[in-house]
Formats: sequence, C-alpha cells, structure tokens
Amino acid sequence: MSMLDKLRAEAAALEAEARASGISIKHSAALEEVAKRHGYNGWRACVAAFSDVALSDSTPNPFEMTRYRSSEWSFSLDIPARWNSFPAVPTNSPWEVVRFASHEDGFHNLIVFREPYDPKQSPEEHSKLIQDVLEKQGFSNFVSGKAKIGSKTMVTLDFDKTFEASIWSCRHYFMIDGSTLAYVLGFGSTKWADMNDLFGRMAQGFTIE
Repeated sequence: MSMLDKLRAEAAALEAEARASGISIKHSAALEEVAKRHGYNGWRACVAAFSDVALSDSTPNPFEMTRYRSSEWSFSLDIPARWNSFPAVPTNSPWEVVRFASHEDGFHNLIVFREPYDPKQSPEEHSKLIQDVLEKQGFSNFVSGKAKIGSKTMVTLDFDKTFEASIWSCRHYFMIDGSTLAYVLGFGSTKWADMNDLFGRMAQGFTIE
C-alpha cells in the first residue's frame, strides 16, 4: 500500500469514528485533518510529496490476468480473469467504449473512454475539462498528478463521491495518442486501498495498437 493510500485509509477511519460519535465530517475535511496530523499544510501538500512515483512492473500480482484486445477501438490491456466486460453506457459518456467490473469484495470497475483531443491543449487542460464535467455529477476532492506508464509520463486525476455507505474513489489516466485522440482509463472502487496496486499494473499494461 502506498503512503497516499495509507493516509486515505486513515481519513476513512476518521470519518467512521466521527459517525460513530454522531458527528458528520466530510471526506475532504478528513483528508485535510489527516494531512495536518502528519505535519503537512494540507492534503494537496501530501499529494505533491508522494504522488509522483513511477509504477513498478516488479510488484507481485495476486490476480490471474488475461489480455483483452479490441480491434474495433485499437487498444489492449490486462484485466483480472474473474472480471467481466460489459457494453458501453452512452448515457454515462458518449466517449465510453467498454467497461469491466467486479463485485467481489466490494465494487470495482474500469471504464475505457476514447475521445477527441485538441492538440492546442495540454493534457492538464484536457483533464480540467473532464473535471468540470465530473463536478456537475457530484464528484469532489479532485487532485491532479502524474504517473509513469512505460517511457511516458501521463496526467492523472483522482476524485471521489459518496456511494451508499462507502466512498467511491476514482482515478483517471489520460493517454494521448498522436495529436487528436485521447484514451482515458477510468478506475473506480469502494476499496481503493486494496485495489490501487492492481489498477496501477492494469494501466501499466495498456497499449494503443
């Protein structure tokens, strides 16, 4: 588990403790409190300190993986063999092309988006446009970052939303193909700390074909 995931888990425990005492505390406030307990000025300072870490191929993988290829949408990636693929949901996004999901030990999914990209924009600016859309859908606690995928550094966007009695935590990886096309890998889970390493390996294996 990465340091950021440990801090997120600590924030979730703080929220649960507050609820047990009859006190309502927002997830963003819990993150800020945890950051200050560890000597940082705020949550963004924690992210800046710990997020720019390369993904590793050498981490042991407890999941049996299978290679998924899409000749229609020109990409491939490794997904857990026990996960299932499902058709795109156009009402979620017109750029969604396929989704994968599992309800074992929580709710987990990956949505692959394939969308037009304006080469006049930076990947960070493109990410901000997506953030604006997600904010209108009730997501919050947005944190931008970067991840090393192969030889390239990709922009990431973390965010979350209350989901029933849990927190639905998400990360988007923005993969820019050439000058006018972007793939976005949208991971989500109710148990992010348990799934973060797996999601990182899945992103690491994504290939545009």
